[in-house]
Amino acid sequence: MTTKAKVIIAVVLVIYAVIMFGIGFIVFYKPSVSHEVPFNVPQTDAQGRTVEHEFRPKADTYNFLLLGRDKMATLTDVMMIINVDTAENSVSVMQIPRDTFIAGNYPTNKMNAVYSTLYYNMFRQTGDEKDAASFALNEFTKLIEQSLCINIHYSAIINLEGFKNIVDILGGVDVNVQFPLNYVDPEQGLYIDIPAGYQHLNGAQAEGFVRFRHDFATQDMGRQDNQKKFLFALFSKIKSTVKITEIPRLTQLANEIYDNLLTDLPATDVVFFAKCLLGVDSDNIRMFTIPGSLPGGDFYIINKAGAIHAVNQYFNAYSQEITDYMFDPNQVFNDYSGAYDAPAEYAEFGKVYENGEEIYIMPG
Repeated sequence: MTTKAKVIIAVVLVIYAVIMFGIGFIVFYKPSVSHEVPFNVPQTDAQGRTVEHEFRPKADTYNFLLLGRDKMATLTDVMMIINVDTAENSVSVMQIPRDTFIAGNYPTNKMNAVYSTLYYNMFRQTGDEKDAASFALNEFTKLIEQSLCINIHYSAIINLEGFKNIVDILGGVDVNVQFPLNYVDPEQGLYIDIPAGYQHLNGAQAEGFVRFRHDFATQDMGRQDNQKKFLFALFSKIKSTVKITEIPRLTQLANEIYDNLLTDLPATDVVFFAKCLLGVDSDNIRMFTIPGSLPGGDFYIINKAGAIHAVNQYFNAYSQEITDYMFDPNQVFNDYSGAYDAPAEYAEFGKVYENGEEIYIMPG
């Protein structure tokens, strides 16, 4: 065999090995996440008895925290915890209303002001926007983990400009609009004029649809229902138009997302989760609002029993169940109105959407 032939064979073998390694990486790769318990575990129960906890991690379950912020006040009017179960090929999304009561040194004592407060506290010290954003996202994640007893494996915050551009890259999204949506707010650059009925929404219209809340009787709760509808429509559009082999569109989407997103999700894990999500059927997606109620109208009060049930059923990454005496140890969600500790059956568990249809799940 000539030297030239040997070189050609060697090159072919190297290329083949690289291709096989790439295929194997995509097929068999699994993210490496921390299984350390990120919340405080009391050593005694409510009666003072010593309790042994065995927090064995569940396989193939991952929790994400996703925040959406506006450009004007850095308020996070979109807050979601997302569970991806790769063993069951299911996705669970729990929304946290913007008006959720939170104790602490936060203006208005509403959850949508937590990130903003953390951000500006750090920005005043450093003057660096990126450092302030990273600090605020990290501290917000710790607050969720400590209070709701949910292990957050990845967190991200996206601005609305990126949201609009992603919808436009996908060619728009079809949504059934319940009634005409009309609202103008020049200070926020928000101009909403969407007719009722089935509409094909571009990016700007989609932003208006998910942000509109002024003609709903319950305002933010009505907006949350619209966000659920839109997420289902967006997922359906992605499933029908985006393929894992469609490199140019995936690259365009990835560039737009990362230009407008701050996240600790490693690039090596993006393909894994993209493949997982594209393989999930719509009937294996459920969306709901964290259990709670609006006793006075100003604040959404989390219902403790209902929230514990939701966490254990959809977001617990361990074999050990979260119990009453473990949940929210610092009482940050308790406004002492009585709603926080109301029996679970009185909680407005919110509409749970499966396969785009509304169902109701009450704690058992």
